[in-house]
Amino acid sequence: MILGIKLYLHKFIHTFVQQSSKYLQAIGKTMDFNRLDYIKNVSADHGWAYSDCPIALWAYFQLNFKRGEDKDKKSIDDHALHLPKGSLIILSQRLPESERYLTHVVELVNEGNEDKEQWTPGMWGVFRWVKVHWIANFQKPSSIPRDEDEMKVNWGWYDTKAKRLDSPNLMSEWENIEKLRLHLKKVFSQHRSS
Repeated sequence: MILGIKLYLHKFIHTFVQQSSKYLQAIGKTMDFNRLDYIKNVSADHGWAYSDCPIALWAYFQLNFKRGEDKDKKSIDDHALHLPKGSLIILSQRLPESERYLTHVVELVNEGNEDKEQWTPGMWGVFRWVKVHWIANFQKPSSIPRDEDEMKVNWGWYDTKAKRLDSPNLMSEWENIEKLRLHLKKVFSQHRSS
């Protein structure tokens, strides 16, 4: 009986590893770039934000939005609440004394009101659940796409709100959202996930 369990576990693990490998290879090829709608500034106290999330079908995490002053709290809450489920968001960040990089593409997996039930008071209490579609290779920083090289303009990274990719700043460089999405598809396909 124990031998049977060991064989079953070995086969299960082998199949799991093969499927995970196939999934990793498909990143960038299967992402629906027509749903790539936003870019968002993220940060961490130390190191890269959200660098410890695994890239797998079950890789979900809470994408935080920072509440500022009292007058801004309602604005942040409303913003996070109304981001549409299914939208893809590029996460952009910089380390201290460093340039800005494109480090993740994530998908909003719930409606805003579903996530709101879990929000807490406080500066970082607002979040949306997201699923990872692409993540940079943090072990090889030279392979991470630079924001300035790929986005070409300042898209407004001054707060933690998600900015539309069809914003006037970005469209002044890219003319239309389709050109920008096509460019980003090439970028994320070239820079494979870790």
